[in-house]
Amino acid sequence: MINPQLLGYIRQQLSLNVSKEAIANSLKSQGWTDADLGEAFAAVGVVTPPTPTAPVTPLSPATSAPASAISSLSSPMTPNVNPSFSQPQPVVNVSVAPHTKSKAIFFIVFVLILLGAVGAGAYVYYTGTFVKLPTLLSKSMEKARATTSSKYDVTVNVDFSEMKDVMSGLNSMPSLGANSQKLSLTVKGLSDISDPENFKNSSVISVSMGSFSLEAEFRIVHNIFYAQLTKAPALGILPIPMLSLYENKWFSFPFKSENGQTITNPFSSISGISSKEKERLYKMFRDAHFVKQTGKLSPETISGESSYHFAFDLDKDGISSYLQSLKEYINSIGKSDSSLSAFDPTSIKKELDNLKDFQGEIWIGRNDKLVHKIAVSFGVQPNLTKNEQVKLNMVAIMSDYNEPVLITAPTESTSFETLVSNVMNDSIGSARQKGNEAAIKATMANIRPQAELFWDARKGVYSGFCLSTELKTSRTYIEDKGGTGFVCKEAAQKYAIGVKLSDSSGYWCIDSTGVIKSTTIPPSGTVCPVK
Repeated sequence: MINPQLLGYIRQQLSLNVSKEAIANSLKSQGWTDADLGEAFAAVGVVTPPTPTAPVTPLSPATSAPASAISSLSSPMTPNVNPSFSQPQPVVNVSVAPHTKSKAIFFIVFVLILLGAVGAGAYVYYTGTFVKLPTLLSKSMEKARATTSSKYDVTVNVDFSEMKDVMSGLNSMPSLGANSQKLSLTVKGLSDISDPENFKNSSVISVSMGSFSLEAEFRIVHNIFYAQLTKAPALGILPIPMLSLYENKWFSFPFKSENGQTITNPFSSISGISSKEKERLYKMFRDAHFVKQTGKLSPETISGESSYHFAFDLDKDGISSYLQSLKEYINSIGKSDSSLSAFDPTSIKKELDNLKDFQGEIWIGRNDKLVHKIAVSFGVQPNLTKNEQVKLNMVAIMSDYNEPVLITAPTESTSFETLVSNVMNDSIGSARQKGNEAAIKATMANIRPQAELFWDARKGVYSGFCLSTELKTSRTYIEDKGGTGFVCKEAAQKYAIGVKLSDSSGYWCIDSTGVIKSTTIPPSGTVCPVK
């Protein structure tokens, strides 16, 4: 950008017969551009010259110039002119920076500032520096409310090792084996809530505790709950029917009662309130303070979703405040309804004191604002007078929000009423069988004194005892109680008698040596089998 000082300098040099080429080269060496010079020469009526082949060399900077000439210029350079000479004069180099340099520096600084702002913004976005957990949880609830489906994978581990009374009971059950002080529960499944009137769910559950293990599958379709046992535990020590008889068979019962209430729902009393009141309840829940942030951890990718990562603790005061507000609101809108007037969830507050050493972590997606993982651990102290805790830790991973899912009802199932009836009949049958077996064993024990009386009457021999009237009466009673395969072997000085107790049991055997025991086979001679 030209200025009056530059134009004055050019006119002064031209008046001294300094060539345009020499003037241009001198000015360029001071930072002026071709565009600036072209504009300046045009302003004084001279066409900008091409690059000179024989430039005129200016005088040495040591030549003094009039003080007035120097002080009148604010341009990048000030000419030193001696009017007594007709030869070209040198240019004095001044310290004023050219405008082009100022523009370049400004542009570079601006770019650096812009890059810094972008980098800082990226860091803040990635780490969630200014994102707070309570605010993010409220947004997450709003997002979750709009979801239509999701998958979940939850594992819960429970450690009873500090509970002396519990461990005493568990140790009395040898069938549980080692590590019976720890229980592990895993639930994997998916939900479809696209239709509020037809909530669908499919879950696979597995439970293990020592040598005890169980696996089952559950489904909810069209308000009907379906369940099947896919792996039955061995429960020989318990007086219930063998669960293996019910493996891989679907059973069903209504998820809702005839009046539309969800079975065993503790909040069923408030399901009849208006939509406006339900919305108020939701907002109370959304805005409640259930947790408090204790730390911000490095972001992680969970199930393909880059997520904010927080550490948190339970906000017991916030929970208590919410429960109290909930009670007051429900009671206020249900003054004419006895169930609503009696609604009181505040008893939960008492249980909060039993929770010890709570630690939690949560991962919330940066883009979708949905919860993708939760990990918590804490202890439960049932009796505050005893320094004993049940230790629990849980990890839950959620994924595939709003992805299409397919959940269908089993093609065949047995009603829950039929299942209960079968179980009761089997239980009664099992008890009856055990009673019959006990009666058979008692009758077999009474045969021994009968044999001794027969031996005395026959002058010291057992011959003929198997066909005796006494034994026939005992055999008839044994067979009436379900005993089968009755066997009697005799010799002059020996005898052995065996009977199969039931289809699911072995044999019971007695002989003349005084043996009374269970065997796997009937006696083939006059002595009970070894096994």
